[in-house]
Amino acid sequence: MNLPNQFHHRKNALAFTAVLGLLFFTACTPSDADALNEPAPQVVVTASKTSAEAAPEELVLSGEIAADANRTARVFPRVGGQVLRVGVDLGDEVKQGQTLAVLRSREIAELQNQSTAGTADLAVARKNLAVAEELFQNGLAAGQDVFKARAELARATGTATRNHRQLDTYGMAQGGQYELKAPVAGYVIEKNVVTGLRFNATDMPAAFIVANLDSVWVMANVFESDLTKVHRGQAVEITTLSYPDQPLQGRIDQLFHVLDHDSKVMKVRCTLPNPGHLLKPGMHAQVRVLAASTK
Repeated sequence: MNLPNQFHHRKNALAFTAVLGLLFFTACTPSDADALNEPAPQVVVTASKTSAEAAPEELVLSGEIAADANRTARVFPRVGGQVLRVGVDLGDEVKQGQTLAVLRSREIAELQNQSTAGTADLAVARKNLAVAEELFQNGLAAGQDVFKARAELARATGTATRNHRQLDTYGMAQGGQYELKAPVAGYVIEKNVVTGLRFNATDMPAAFIVANLDSVWVMANVFESDLTKVHRGQAVEITTLSYPDQPLQGRIDQLFHVLDHDSKVMKVRCTLPNPGHLLKPGMHAQVRVLAASTK
């Protein structure tokens, strides 16, 4: 076969192959296009739904254990003077009525002298009344004398009674001394006196603060941006550095609707029972808010 014939046959073969390929592509294109137009897999929809229903961010507050103010007593000296003896130290447990300190005061000494004089005047008034009544019964005195004796006895009785009540209030000892006593059972959480201290009652802070720790307060800080997230009655879980594996359950029972001027936080309170007095005032606490609804 000559060269032109070979070239002609090859050209026909290439054209035939091209036609077959075009037919094959046309047959397959619709199904491939349908595959490209199919909807996205279901997992994409599920992922979007899960993202939309994400849980709200947890609110965790920093806080501190504090003494229950309803079970706390401040002990003030009522008159100025000098501290003779201090019977307790900071942190000591005390009983109700226990002597915390003994003080001496010139005012107390004067009050004792007045009480002694009042007691003597009362005795004299009683004697004078008895004499006046006896003379009156014997016709040796007028009724007016008995009336005056009775009035004097009433005055002396009032003065003596007032003096004794004042002495009882101060917790009197001898020689112008008086005692500061614990008004409640608890622990001494603040002490501001030492032996030998001279003081003026008007300038003196509480000599002692005694707190009953059968229950304590948890005071938590809420930043201004979180104020709408806390409500009275919310359940909380409280943990302390001392007992990290012993979370305590409670509820917010008080919101103090005032922000601190410097820190810009509002205090919220939770009251907890404190068996064994394990929780101490000043302990750091972490308060995790568990629910937004109130009950």
